[in-house]
Amino acid sequence: MIYVTRAITLRNIVDRNLRAFLAVARLGNLTAAADQIGLTQPALTKTIRRLETEFGTSLFDRTTRGMILSRAGKLLLEHSEMIEMHYRQGKEEIHLLDAGVLDEFRIAAGVAYHVAIAPDLVKRLSFEFPKTRFVLHFQVASQAIPKLFGGELDLVLGSLDQPTLEGIETVPILQVDMAVYVCQESVLGKAASIKPSDLANRKWVIYQRDSVMMSRMTTFASENHLPAPQIVMEIDSLLASFRAVRGTDYLTTAADVVRASAEEEGLKLLKLPKSIWRFDSGASYRRSLRNYPIMKQALAILQELASEHRVRHSVKL
Repeated sequence: MIYVTRAITLRNIVDRNLRAFLAVARLGNLTAAADQIGLTQPALTKTIRRLETEFGTSLFDRTTRGMILSRAGKLLLEHSEMIEMHYRQGKEEIHLLDAGVLDEFRIAAGVAYHVAIAPDLVKRLSFEFPKTRFVLHFQVASQAIPKLFGGELDLVLGSLDQPTLEGIETVPILQVDMAVYVCQESVLGKAASIKPSDLANRKWVIYQRDSVMMSRMTTFASENHLPAPQIVMEIDSLLASFRAVRGTDYLTTAADVVRASAEEEGLKLLKLPKSIWRFDSGASYRRSLRNYPIMKQALAILQELASEHRVRHSVKL
């Protein structure tokens, strides 16, 4: 009994210390962190000092801008987030043993999936899992994957170009080309053939959220000896960016898989020798959710929708 009591006490101390450290590390402010975890600021300060004594080093640099992680603190944050991730995923796997039904299924879809595939996926899943509420976000993978790791999302549809985090599994779905689109009535839209040099000194409309895409555009320009892209507009919506380009000489870039939607808005895909960026895309999800019926069915439906898309796209081309 003594050993059990000591084990419980140790577990409570570790849990309290972990929550305190993560809150301060993420918020960078003792007052905000104390409010988040339900402690007084003096109690939180005492906990952090006790942790620093335990590790024998400073975990934070105290500055006028708040609590900044030291080198040791950054290392501890990495391990603490892994502990938190394993605890959360263990909880999800245990929940599967009991019920296996999610109250909410949260999906983030990038540009290749958001217009057509993701809405069709959610619609079909809602018929098969009527007790689950579905939330669909438009978000590029580079921003969505950290949220998937942190438990804020359950499924991410987008680029597989970034390193895979521990506890995250991926399934390739589509190979995507980021193409250049113009208004059908513009000079480039009416041209019989296009060379990369024809894009020089043109103005672009881009996604405000996608810093990775901006980097790829810069690389494309450099490889083709073009000046840096001139960004005239940053828009948070794919269809809104199409609407902004229509009736102008502006350029925009989007996945080749949304070609039909672009054409409906009066745009044309330019046939260049090489796309701005080609990448593998697909589904990313936490390993702890892989045996949930809703995840298995989501992955199966995605493969069906991707196959249907490939057939339509090949016929169109």
